[in-house]
Amino acid sequence: MVKSLEVDESVILSLRGFVASHENIKLIKADRIIYRVLNPKKQYIAVISGGGSGHEPLHAGFVGNNLLTAAVCGDVFASPSTKQILNAVKLANKDPYCKAVLLVVKNYTGDVLHFGLASERARSLGIDCETVVIGEDVSVNSKFVGRRALAGTALAHKIIAAFASTKGDEYSLDDAVAVGEIVNKNMITIGAALDHCKVPGRKFESSLKESQMELGLGIHNEPGVETLEPIPSVEELIEEKMLTRLFKQSGTDKSFVDINSTEEVLLLVNNLGGLSNFAISSIVYTTLNLLKKNYNVKPKVVLAGTYVTAFNSPGFSLTLLNISKCDERLKNKYGIDSITELLALETDAPAWSSAFKVFKFESEYEDILFSNDDADLEGIEVNDVAQLKKVGKIDYSRFTKILTSACETLKKAEPHITHLDSQVGDGDCGYTLVNGCDAILKNLSKWESQQLYFSELLHQLSEVIENSMGGTQGGLYSIFISGCLSGVLQKFAEDQDRELDSEYLAESLSYGLETLFKYTKARAGDSTMIDSLEPFIKTFAETKGNFSEAFEAAQNGMNNTKESKAKFGRASYVGDSSESVADPGSVGVVEFLKGALKEI
Repeated sequence: MVKSLEVDESVILSLRGFVASHENIKLIKADRIIYRVLNPKKQYIAVISGGGSGHEPLHAGFVGNNLLTAAVCGDVFASPSTKQILNAVKLANKDPYCKAVLLVVKNYTGDVLHFGLASERARSLGIDCETVVIGEDVSVNSKFVGRRALAGTALAHKIIAAFASTKGDEYSLDDAVAVGEIVNKNMITIGAALDHCKVPGRKFESSLKESQMELGLGIHNEPGVETLEPIPSVEELIEEKMLTRLFKQSGTDKSFVDINSTEEVLLLVNNLGGLSNFAISSIVYTTLNLLKKNYNVKPKVVLAGTYVTAFNSPGFSLTLLNISKCDERLKNKYGIDSITELLALETDAPAWSSAFKVFKFESEYEDILFSNDDADLEGIEVNDVAQLKKVGKIDYSRFTKILTSACETLKKAEPHITHLDSQVGDGDCGYTLVNGCDAILKNLSKWESQQLYFSELLHQLSEVIENSMGGTQGGLYSIFISGCLSGVLQKFAEDQDRELDSEYLAESLSYGLETLFKYTKARAGDSTMIDSLEPFIKTFAETKGNFSEAFEAAQNGMNNTKESKAKFGRASYVGDSSESVADPGSVGVVEFLKGALKEI
């Protein structure tokens, strides 16, 4: 029966079953939001997380008192949409005791983009909202995207959320962010597995032989950093491969987190989904012995079990958290003797047991299954534009012509862009951009008839782009436009009837670029759309609105992508074959600007 289910349908069935089997947990089916029923007695900071399904009990399993306020569930191994996340934020914000919302995000591109965009939109609606990104994998450390998030995410959830619920009335959202950053900085994880996982509704694929296993694999079926053959014993694997990488970065004598025998340490042994409890317990004992034998490290806290999985992956991960270093930063500033207090704080979250080991090495049916899952959407799905401050009048007789020309020119260039992307990407860049243009053209007459102010238009535009384009491109452009909106609201709110002009546009574009740079490390020279977008915006600002000069700068940037190797996106995976081919995304920017220039 399970074989015949569509993957997204299986996600809903799983969430329904989860709610049916746990008290005080509810489901908003339309947005796949799992949330807890609250009865707070003081102000607190709501903590929301989420991501792709397939990592259960992460994230829904950690929804409960003194832990996550809500979890937002995407498709299998895919980030939830910005709309889903924003609705979770608005749900939390409905509670009068909630003074702010913190989004805890795993360091994967889709998650960072969509949670980041949700945070930007929430702030534009007057909700105090921030993000903290978790990434603690020692096997991957890209200087462009950082480290991946693994089982340490569960620890981050517990510590951050316990602080936010118990100290949220005393301390600010920035303080909660700081706690998350401190935990992330002092945490390291590595995983190993005998094979890849089987995703429901998809064909099982693996390049591993029966005599091989992988070290340092991710939780989305990504390959590891090393294939081990023959398969070592558990002791050899932990001692020679896993602990070695935890205590030293590959090829160096440095570690991501320094740990010595005088410091208090937490050990988390996490089941990636396919191992027995019997095996996990054996791995705990083996790891404890090897830590003492080789590093004289005796963990104060030991947690073991299933926290973050990759479906049925036959593997496990080891996480070390330097308690002492965290406590050094937290004790004096926040009056917390130890993060172990936050870890031990009782919760009814289904996947967290507060009865963990502090180690001294030495010595209710009908109502649930047939109720209206979406009743709590009432009051969330409101007209966000009505809440926005009206800033910036637009001459639509001119603006509509410019935007129409830009979109039509880009659409005509689709075959060329698709051809380029078939060489360096997955061939969908042109179609994705056309989807965005079609959506803009479809809505232009409506926006003009409503005579939306610039701030209102930017808000609508951001949503239209994200919903029509999707993926990384949609996320990036939506974040950029949301950043432009934030700039308009900050810089021009006092002169709300001022008409949109070059100076106005330059200021908002610059702010949008600055915001975009918070969520991507791509810069000019990295062979992405930034190579055209950044020089256009900077030149447009420097020349006080000379569109021709700014377009020329964008065109030069696009031409330069033929000479550089892509560092981001799917083109970065094809190696040297990305050279001599203009970046499709950058070409898309130039074609859009070319169309605008025709009318300007």
